Amino acid sequence: MSAVVSLSREDAARVAFWSSFMPSTNGLDERASARSHLCRLGHVQIDTISVVERAHHHVLWSRDCRYSPRVLASLEETPRAAFEYWAHAAAYLPMEDYRFCLPRMRRIVAEGHEWFPHDGRAVQWVLDRIKAEGALRSQDFQSEGARGPWWDWKPAKAALEFLFHSGTLMVVGRPGFQKLYDLTERVLPPETDTRYPDRAEMADWYLGRAVTALGVFADCDLAYLRKDATDGLSDAVDRARERGAVLEAKVEGDEARRYWIGQGAMDSMAVPADGQTSVRIVSPFDNLIIDRRRAKRLLGLDYTVECYVPAAKRRFGYFALPVLYGHRPVGLVDCKAERKDKILRIVRSSVAMPGDRKALALRRSSLARRGDAAHAALARALDEYAAFNGCSIWEALG
Repeated sequence: MSAVVSLSREDAARVAFWSSFMPSTNGLDERASARSHLCRLGHVQIDTISVVERAHHHVLWSRDCRYSPRVLASLEETPRAAFEYWAHAAAYLPMEDYRFCLPRMRRIVAEGHEWFPHDGRAVQWVLDRIKAEGALRSQDFQSEGARGPWWDWKPAKAALEFLFHSGTLMVVGRPGFQKLYDLTERVLPPETDTRYPDRAEMADWYLGRAVTALGVFADCDLAYLRKDATDGLSDAVDRARERGAVLEAKVEGDEARRYWIGQGAMDSMAVPADGQTSVRIVSPFDNLIIDRRRAKRLLGLDYTVECYVPAAKRRFGYFALPVLYGHRPVGLVDCKAERKDKILRIVRSSVAMPGDRKALALRRSSLARRGDAAHAALARALDEYAAFNGCSIWEALG
C-alpha cells in the first residue's frame, strides 16, 4: 500500500490555491488563455447579479487580468470552444465536456425538470417555431397571462428550459444577457464527441476534474452538488491510486478525513508559487471557494454570500467579495460599481493584511501610509478591479 502523504494546513491551502489559480497562460492570447483556464477549472458559474461585473467574467479575469467580457462570448463563436449547460449550477463548460452532460440530459428527458414543469403542447409549439424561424429568445414568444416571479415563468419559457436542459436546444449566445436558443443539431460542432459515457468513464471524468481543478480533495468534495452518474466514484479513486495518479493524504487538523492529492499537485509543492505576495479580489462564486465546506476546511474561509439573505439579517453586505493575499483569506470587501460615474464604491470592508492588528480602512491614503509590499499590492488590486468594472477610481463610503 502506498504511503500516506502528510500535509500541513498551509501546504493543503497552497495546493488548493495553486491548482485553481497558478498555472501561467502568459504565452497565450486572451482567447486561448480564457479557454485554458476554463478547461482547467471545468466550468465557470453563470451569475445574474450585476452590482459588480458578473461572476463568469470575474472568475476568468481573476486568473488573467487581460481578460474582458468579450472574450467569453468569442469562445461561443466558431470554432466553438465553450457551451452553456449545467455543472453544480448554470455554467459555461469546455466543449470537450459535452458528452459528460448526456446522463443529465437523458434523465431530464425521462423524468422532466423539477424546476420547469412543462406542457407537451407548449414544448412542441416552441420547437416548431425554432425549427422554422431559427434561434429565438424567450421574449420572442408572446406572454400568456400575467408574468410572475421566476418559478411562474410563462409556458413558453418553461418549454424552452426543458428543451435546453434535455439537450434538444442549446444556447447560441447571450445578447444583452438574454439566452438565445437554437436546435442542438444546428449549434453543436460536427466534431463533438457525443458517445454516451459508461459508468467508469463518467467516474473517471469526475475524478479527473477534481485532480486538475482542486489538487487536494476529500471524498465528499468529488462531484460537488452533482447527482448524475456518480455511483462509480470509489472505483475511480481506486483505479487512479493503483496507477499513481492520486495519493492518499492526511491534512493537519482534519486527520480523520481521507484526502487525495494529484501527483501534479504534489510536484507543485516543490515549486515557488508565483503570486504568493499578490492580492486577489475574488467572486463569491469563484471555483476555489464555491464549495463553502471545503473552503472552510482547507483555507479557513468561513463565508456566506448575503445577497440571498434579507437585508436586516446581513452581517456584512449584499455582495461581499473575499480578498486573498496569496492563498490566505484576509478579509471581505463589499463593492458596487457606479458605472455612470465610473466609481467603484467600497460600501463596506474588513481587510487585515499581514502586520495589521485590526482591519484597515480601505482608503488610498491609509494604504499608502503603510508603505509595505502587502498594502501596496492591496491598493494595486483595488485599482485593477475598479478598471475591470469600467471604473476610473475606487472610493470608500463615509
